[in-house]
Amino acid sequence: MNLVVRLARSDDLPSIATWTKDTFEWGDYVPERLPKWMDDLESEILVCVDAGDVPLAIVHVRMLASTEGWLEAARVHPDHKRSGMGTALNRAGVEWTRSRGARVVRLATEAGNLAARNQVEKLGYRIGSSWVTAFLEPDRSYRAETAARLAKSASIEVDSAWMFWSTSDLAAAGRSLLCEGWQWREARVEDLTAATRDSRLFQSPAGWVMFRPDGSDLETMWLASSPEDLPLLIEGIKDLAATRGADQLVVKVPGLDWASEALRRAQFRVTDILVYYKAT
Repeated sequence: MNLVVRLARSDDLPSIATWTKDTFEWGDYVPERLPKWMDDLESEILVCVDAGDVPLAIVHVRMLASTEGWLEAARVHPDHKRSGMGTALNRAGVEWTRSRGARVVRLATEAGNLAARNQVEKLGYRIGSSWVTAFLEPDRSYRAETAARLAKSASIEVDSAWMFWSTSDLAAAGRSLLCEGWQWREARVEDLTAATRDSRLFQSPAGWVMFRPDGSDLETMWLASSPEDLPLLIEGIKDLAATRGADQLVVKVPGLDWASEALRRAQFRVTDILVYYKAT
């Protein structure tokens, strides 16, 4: 079978949305994000098409840094599974990132998604790090003890936060990555500096935490703490979510046992994520 891969066009989106809306039991995020991805100058949607030029498989590719590529939202039409389209798109996606300077390409999947894991491992990807994604609907009446509450960090705190984190178990287990939603890349000290300017880096005696830009949810990108102090830092994060009236609280940390246990004890719903990588 001669598989043809090309860039998606705006007139492809309605067709793609029809067969990606029910990928999982809860649905899928792809139909909602397709228009945004199409308008994003930093990324592309690649599609594999049939003889009539109708898209039957997609993948979203993006450069997260000058040498770091990201692949996500790999989907194949339910009637065309095991056709080789997923493999063809992955190879095309890796080539897209390589041609733009990527030395490594990453992707992520839930640890329990064995089918996806088997596929990417056959394509030569290796597990780089495991992560915990934890969800909690904030109790807006909750208030932490004063000592646990978070305060905005000043730029003078950046070096201390970076030095503490860069030698910590969290940095080692997470391969020095931070997460931006469902995308992982190498953390840089400049990320913390930018976060202080935007009032997104917070601290307490238990450590530091950086959040994604404001939205209806409160979501972490990076945090620095110790096994002894993480429960207290989580209490501060819960307090901030409550005072901000966040719809949902999302905490992402490398999948160390003590980090996962602290989140479970704080009543979070925990999902295990694997971040894979491959040299381009």
